[in-house]
Amino acid sequence: MINMIGDSYKMFLRNSRWIVLYSLPILILSSLYVYFQSKLSLTTGIVYVSYFVMLLLPLVSAATDVSIYRRLFHFSQINPLSSLRAFVLYLVVQIVIGLIGTLPIFLFQYLFAFMGFSALLSIVAAIIINIFLGFWLMARFNILLPLIIQNKVPSLPDFMAYTKRPYIHWLEVAALVYMPYTILYYLTFFCPYTNNILTTLFMFVFICFNVAFVNANRMMRPIVVSAVKTQPESSVVVKVPKAEPRKAPLKKKAPKAKAPTAPHKPTVSKPAPKKASGKKKPAPKLKPITA
Repeated sequence: MINMIGDSYKMFLRNSRWIVLYSLPILILSSLYVYFQSKLSLTTGIVYVSYFVMLLLPLVSAATDVSIYRRLFHFSQINPLSSLRAFVLYLVVQIVIGLIGTLPIFLFQYLFAFMGFSALLSIVAAIIINIFLGFWLMARFNILLPLIIQNKVPSLPDFMAYTKRPYIHWLEVAALVYMPYTILYYLTFFCPYTNNILTTLFMFVFICFNVAFVNANRMMRPIVVSAVKTQPESSVVVKVPKAEPRKAPLKKKAPKAKAPTAPHKPTVSKPAPKKASGKKKPAPKLKPITA
């Protein structure tokens, strides 16, 4: 974030010539308002003109901002009223964020003054505290303004996801971009014309930071997040749990067939040999051998 803040200041210095040129109408109009406020005696005509200028200031300021945004984003058409819807939405959102972001300063200043602090100490303490509240909120939610110019208005959840950064990062922006503007405002408060010129020009540093942030972070489409992994935006797949295949019931193994056995032959009892009697048989007579 520090590098992005440095880039925003460099962008402001590089484009300071035509930024001053574009801001001439708002500088002239605001200086005219300061002139009317500084006059001690006001006629009825001057009072009406002063009110008219006061009502015209937000419109001219918004038109100047939109023109500078279009120039920094390299739009082919710089006319701030080319998209009337975007212009009106920009004006309303800018006023609401500005009121919410600066309200804590006045509340804490009143609180410290009520507690007996001096006027200078009260305002200094209120500004320092507002870094953590109002300026932090402005640093983050002002990123919505360049998205309006580009016709990329997101929903609140998408915007919160787009600007999701650690709290300390937005405090860096609050301290290094928005805090210097407030210090400059109160330091030059007693020189109305100098205060008007310097603070009006410094407000364009806010625009440069918003452009640097949007250029560095592309606005993505909403992404469906699954329970395990995030699917890419080009192919959003709804995961369906796979049905586990049913296991076939185990078949009981048939008992192995025993080999057929030969039929049992009945045992025939052999006659027992006769016992020789006590008398011996005479030896056989030998026959003569003839040739």
